[in-house]
Amino acid sequence: MSNAAAPTRATVTRDGNELVITRTFAAPAALVYEAMTTPEHVRQWWGAGHGEVTTCEIDLRVGGRWHFAQTTPDGGEVSFSGEYRELDPPGRMVHTEVFDNIQSPESVIESTFTEEDGRTTLTAVITYDSAETVDMVLASGMEGGMNDSYDALEKVAQGLAT
Repeated sequence: MSNAAAPTRATVTRDGNELVITRTFAAPAALVYEAMTTPEHVRQWWGAGHGEVTTCEIDLRVGGRWHFAQTTPDGGEVSFSGEYRELDPPGRMVHTEVFDNIQSPESVIESTFTEEDGRTTLTAVITYDSAETVDMVLASGMEGGMNDSYDALEKVAQGLAT
């Protein structure tokens, strides 16, 4: 039996055209933020277990762009991109996101990182253009993939401490 705690699953709540995602990581905020904003770290957790990351570009500055893509096991491609609007490490980040594979509306993600006793709670408020878009996102299975990625992100952040 392992002494390691089981990963914490993210909670997803809906409020109209917003999703609020909350997840606590067993790692300090600075390391969670670093793992989320450094290409070599993102390559280790983004889309965890759902394909091979083929693109991971991050221009980490206000007005800078990011682009992540992966090839899925069936040979398809999943690609997302956006722009950084606010950066206040390690406590806050605001960026946009679009799903590049289809013509999708831009969403805005406001993330806060709150550290207490070496653990970090990430709260991400994602604002979409409509409730219908939220329905499509929830129906896409994003919650399972997000939790897989967050589990891997936690391991990356913990590894940065060593």
